[in-house]
Amino acid sequence: MTTETDDELSPQEDTTWFGVFNAECIVIVIINAFTIFAFARKCHLRKRATYLIINLTMADLLVGAVTLPLFIYYPKEIEPGHGFSWRKLICLTFRNVYPLTSQANLCLISLERLHATLYPFRHCLTQKWVYFRIIIGSWSIALLLSCVMAFLDLCVPEVFPYAWASYIVLTLLILTISYTIINYSVKGNPVPHNSGSVVSDRKLSVTLFIVTVVSTLTTLPKAIWLSIPEDIRRLSQLSYAATESVHFTLLGLYLANSMVNPVIYAIRMQEFRKAVKQFTCKRAREPRNVVHAQQENGEVKL
Repeated sequence: MTTETDDELSPQEDTTWFGVFNAECIVIVIINAFTIFAFARKCHLRKRATYLIINLTMADLLVGAVTLPLFIYYPKEIEPGHGFSWRKLICLTFRNVYPLTSQANLCLISLERLHATLYPFRHCLTQKWVYFRIIIGSWSIALLLSCVMAFLDLCVPEVFPYAWASYIVLTLLILTISYTIINYSVKGNPVPHNSGSVVSDRKLSVTLFIVTVVSTLTTLPKAIWLSIPEDIRRLSQLSYAATESVHFTLLGLYLANSMVNPVIYAIRMQEFRKAVKQFTCKRAREPRNVVHAQQENGEVKL
């Protein structure tokens, strides 16, 4: 992950960051794959309220499976500033589309929770096909936006950081406004004791609010860093190695957002905890059941 300049990261630093991003890649893939599997095994978890969560988990999984490997193993293939090529454009598009989709899905979830809070009865009548169209539309828009970002990165690299920072700030602004309105609405409308669905929706809104806060803490530092003009960075007199270390640290923090969401679900969502517990207990019992079956058939002698 070094670039061809006079001042480069030392081999030890390069190896360290290589190991850090590889470890982060593996953790993101495993934890999100496990989350998707838990949702897939339990039909009662696959409902309208969790469609966008499942879609977010899929985007986070692809961040670890595609975005990080492209960043780790093919940096020189897609390094901007050396002319335009379709190969670079495609690689950069697929490297950027999944983080963009993840951020977009957080916005969609906040807007969906806002609709559920302000119009609970109308929200209950929303058909499944509406969610499917929203999901398809979010991926299409993210793909188009990623193409634009890739083109800027190749042809106008000085504009690319501001475009990416603007996207992060816009998504965080949508999240903040949505959950601020939700908070005021919940405080102004006490929950009826006999309204179980409303209580469940509000608990889910709190869970997704926590996801939003964590997302803000992990993505905002990168947006601030990208917003700092290059001239000001030079005035700080940081060496190339120090600048790259800051960049990699903020990038790692930004991508870590893709592995904390399932942890929050596991802590906050009781149904999800039950599904995970049942799956792990079943996997732990399988070897014992095989041994007992073999003992009954006379295949195992004690």
